[in-house]
Amino acid sequence: MKRKTLYSLLTSHKKNIFFGIIGLTMVDMMQLLVPILVGKVIDILASSKTDNFFLSDLNKYAFYLIICGVVMAIFRFVWRFFLLGTSRKIEKNLRDNYFSRVQNLTGASFQNHSPGDLMARGVNDIETIKMACGFGIVVAYDGIVLLTFIFISMFLISPIFTLYASGPFIIMSILIIKYGDIIERLFSNVQSSFSNLTEEARRIIYSIRVIKSLNDQEEQSNLFKKKSIHYESMNINLIKIWAGYQPLITFLSGLSIFIFIFFGSNMVLEGKLSIGDFSALMVYLTMLSWPVVAMGLAVDWLKRGNACLSRVDKIMTQDTEANEVGLARIEEIDKVSFDNVSFTKDSNNILSNINFNIKRGSSLGITGKTGAGKTTLINLLLKYSYSDNIKINNISINDIDKNSIRKKIVYVPQNPVIFSGTLAENVSFFEENPDENKIIECLRISGFINDLERMKNGLNEIVGERGVSLSGGQRQRVSIARAIYQNPEMIILDDTLSSLDVDTELQILRNIKDTFREKFLIVISSRVSTIFLFDEIIVLDSGEIVQKGSSKLLEEQEGLFKDLLAIQRILPGAIDAK
Repeated sequence: MKRKTLYSLLTSHKKNIFFGIIGLTMVDMMQLLVPILVGKVIDILASSKTDNFFLSDLNKYAFYLIICGVVMAIFRFVWRFFLLGTSRKIEKNLRDNYFSRVQNLTGASFQNHSPGDLMARGVNDIETIKMACGFGIVVAYDGIVLLTFIFISMFLISPIFTLYASGPFIIMSILIIKYGDIIERLFSNVQSSFSNLTEEARRIIYSIRVIKSLNDQEEQSNLFKKKSIHYESMNINLIKIWAGYQPLITFLSGLSIFIFIFFGSNMVLEGKLSIGDFSALMVYLTMLSWPVVAMGLAVDWLKRGNACLSRVDKIMTQDTEANEVGLARIEEIDKVSFDNVSFTKDSNNILSNINFNIKRGSSLGITGKTGAGKTTLINLLLKYSYSDNIKINNISINDIDKNSIRKKIVYVPQNPVIFSGTLAENVSFFEENPDENKIIECLRISGFINDLERMKNGLNEIVGERGVSLSGGQRQRVSIARAIYQNPEMIILDDTLSSLDVDTELQILRNIKDTFREKFLIVISSRVSTIFLFDEIIVLDSGEIVQKGSSKLLEEQEGLFKDLLAIQRILPGAIDAK
């Protein structure tokens, strides 16, 4: 993806920018006419005429001033509507594209960038880019145009004085170039520190239960304080530059007024300059204070915007998952097969020679030691990772659109994600018009119905950020209910019932097996009792299938399955006999 610049963002809205610039130019032209008209009025007042022509001229110039005011008001609305409106459109488009890009990033990107960092770039940085594309462009153009035409107007009145007054502005232009690069570098440091501070706040809020259970609030507060102090330090470094930079620019502007008073008064006394021209020049010099300040603000905002755009662009140009829109799509799944599948990552063999089939209406249990490759196997099926010799309905998985697969297969991880909202919203995944009866049925299947009855607000119960008001087992059951609500072809539970007691776990599995008796059910579990009654069980060890078959068959064989049984010493039959 091509890197963006502030210029490229603006040129994508050429029409709006054009009309906005026209409006801003008209306002500036009217502002430049005002000193001339005021000068004319002063010359008339300074004359000794008191006839009808005197009053007629005064009325004429008063009318011109009113016209200037009305035109400025109209075109001020025009430039604000088009230029500031365009900056809002750029912000929206950039944020939408950023969010879409983040959703399609590869897993490696999320390892390199924390959630807090991604949030800071997507919110704070894009807000700064909006300011650069809005007020930054306005003050830059306004400052340049006013500065140029004020000097031209002054030159037409008095070329000699204009040359004297331009000296401080030559020094100012050198300072703007010098300080601009420093501001960009320091503001980039500020934004990076803000990302770290955001991530630290997110981490503490997310882990608040653990922090309280360990009575570690003071230590965590100290860690946050360190990040906050660093952020403050980065801002102070920037403020130091700004504190010296802007007053220096203003001083140089004031220096030109000193020059004017020193030389201009003598020119009036010598008759080289009329009182009206002197007044016009004074008004122009007073007007110079804004373009001077504007140039300083423009450099500040544009450099900040450029620094933030570089940070956002770093995410926007990272690799994303392949676009597979042109590949085959599946409407239903009849069969999944792994035929001698192997997977290597960073020169390490994660899986080797994996062979198994699963047909519609059957259940598959996967067990093994920690790190045996159980979750990696599912990642291959969902195309989070890629390998050959995997087929769905006898079609190579590499020829099927990944989004089509993920719509038909719902994966429920061990650590479920619960969203801030109501219970109903979490189960329906924020569906616009959710089916309340379907939600309740899904909660019944997942074993949550008794918990629901104890909730004061029922389905409208607020579960809190990341389900903070729910226990670990409740969060897992809500995530299972959400998966069932999607009505997938296949549901995969990855140690999702690990926080439940065995009785509750087995009852939920019976419910799910009954619901998916004509579909697919895959369960990954280190607890053998969870998958003991499944149609087929595969046992993984060091990335290889070391045993495969029904529990009855595996129980009679010497191997890892029997060892796990001996260690855990729990079987469904023993539980049912209680």
